[in-house]
Amino acid sequence: MLARASVLNHLRRRVWGLSGRLIASYILVTLAVVVLIEVVVLCVQVAPLALGDQLQARLQSQVDAAARSYAQQLGRRYPSGVPAGTVLGDAGQPPRPGQATVADGTLLVPAIAGPLQNRQAVTAAVALSADGTVIASSAPSRYPPGQSAGTELPVQASGSIAVAPAGIKGGDVPTPYGSVVFWIASTGSTSGTSKPGLVSYVYVQAPWSSPGFVNPVRAWRELEQLGESRALLSGPLALLVAIVPVGVLFGLLASWRLVRRVRRLERATVAVADGDYTITLPVSGRDEIGRLEANFTSMTRQLGSALAAERERATGDARAAERARIAREVHDAISQHLFAMRMIAAGMHRADPANQQAQAIERISEDALRDMQALLIELRPASLDGAGLGPTLQEICAAYQDRLGVAVDVSLDDVTVPEPVEHALLRITQEACTNAVRHGDARRLAVSMTRQDGHVELAIRDFGTGFNPAAAHAGAGLAHMRDRVAELGGTLDIESAPGRGTTVSVRVPVP
Repeated sequence: MLARASVLNHLRRRVWGLSGRLIASYILVTLAVVVLIEVVVLCVQVAPLALGDQLQARLQSQVDAAARSYAQQLGRRYPSGVPAGTVLGDAGQPPRPGQATVADGTLLVPAIAGPLQNRQAVTAAVALSADGTVIASSAPSRYPPGQSAGTELPVQASGSIAVAPAGIKGGDVPTPYGSVVFWIASTGSTSGTSKPGLVSYVYVQAPWSSPGFVNPVRAWRELEQLGESRALLSGPLALLVAIVPVGVLFGLLASWRLVRRVRRLERATVAVADGDYTITLPVSGRDEIGRLEANFTSMTRQLGSALAAERERATGDARAAERARIAREVHDAISQHLFAMRMIAAGMHRADPANQQAQAIERISEDALRDMQALLIELRPASLDGAGLGPTLQEICAAYQDRLGVAVDVSLDDVTVPEPVEHALLRITQEACTNAVRHGDARRLAVSMTRQDGHVELAIRDFGTGFNPAAAHAGAGLAHMRDRVAELGGTLDIESAPGRGTTVSVRVPVP
């Protein structure tokens, strides 16, 4: 059961993960593009072609019926000829240039007695004599009576009159005023008579233009009536079926490297969350994820450095706290015992000045107490804490003078140096003073610090017993001082000899 649940969880992460969503987005986008293209083709190309022929045939039949109707009406109404000035058409219909008007399936021809301002084609009816002369029209300003049909009507219409009274069907016919669909009907009076006003033919036209964008719902209904919808859908359906595997393939290919990089980032973040700040990520590109990888590595390095510094600071604080605790214990216990011992020995020596043992105990306890005070100063080292190097060194000198009675000559210039230099000079001063008091039995010190020629010079001189610097028993404190100065690129000189005191000189370059 656990293995089955693990497999299901893995599949669920795959399906709803980044790879699955990218694949789904590829499929959905492709489907949307196919559907959009199908709609555009249906409305802009297929539907206008299919509906254009249908609409043109429908308008042609209406024009045919109107031409025959006018021919019958004029033949019956004006058997002796149409009176001059007659305007054909329906006077109640407004002219609509460029647009055919149909009511109840009947083409409406407006009677336009005045001038036509618009140069578009209009629905018009024109009565013609046997020789092709205009007798009357529904728009006298455009088709004036007395003019030849060859100059006023389309060439196809005037040519058909010269050959035989037959209408021309199919297609749109260009005219100076736009494309029209027309029909010519005969009244039956086509004999050679030349009686004025006798109508032999009636010409009827309606404006026509191929449809552009067609409403998708209307186009689909028209195509269903024409039986062409299934043929139109077969290709897109086959394409949609093929899209799913193609979308999955392209989704996998496109997301494989991206998902792998994201998962590597995920594993790295988990490692950092577990406390591993040493992990680094190779930059695998210049895109957003590549920049994220570079920033992640920089972040882990900064976190690691900050954590190491914090641990070192915590260790230093713990060490300082422990040294302070030991100093308190020594001061409260051992120092008090030594002080009491010295007082008792001093009392015994005053009571019996010849008592050499009491005198020796007094001297030894006094020396031990003095060494203990020097040790307490070393256990409680001064800290810079933003006070500056000069004031801190002044505080150290004051501590030796106040607590141990050591005379200290101080000459400190006010210098500003980098923090590593401050720390090193402070520790060297503490080490040199401690050695002078504890090992050199010094009762006087001289501490000086100056800055010149891009260097800081520090000198600690004592007037104690001195020693031989080349002797093998020289303590480790001197080695530590040399190491500190060497790290800063400076020099340390020690001048000493038995009975002549010791001078420690430090020279460190500073910017």
